[in-house]
Amino acid sequence: MKRLLCIVAVVVAALGTGAVATASQGVATPFKATYNGTPGATWTCAGAHVVNRVSVKDSERCVISGDTTGYVAGTYSGSPLGFWPPFGIADWISDYDGTIASSWMFTVTDNGDGTFTFDIVAYYYS
Repeated sequence: MKRLLCIVAVVVAALGTGAVATASQGVATPFKATYNGTPGATWTCAGAHVVNRVSVKDSERCVISGDTTGYVAGTYSGSPLGFWPPFGIADWISDYDGTIASSWMFTVTDNGDGTFTFDIVAYYYS
């Protein structure tokens, strides 16, 4: 069974698109996601999922528009749980593959036009 899973993983990896390899950073797969966060707010995100010998990491930027009531500029972190308004105590789930982050940090910026930008770095168990 392990051999079959390994073969499936290799095939899936080979079929992936947009992968870029660099010796220092590993394999980076770009991704995009758009979804509803809090009621009335839309998250539009783009980032890269990076896998190398020592870590699995997502780096992404999300712009939150619509009803941004409760969002607050600042820096927030968790391992895996942390506080971030308007969600309270929460974790971060990868926009790439739905995995729960082992640790994460956000820098949230109020853009002054009713939108917010989240710069996110999240690490996952490899």
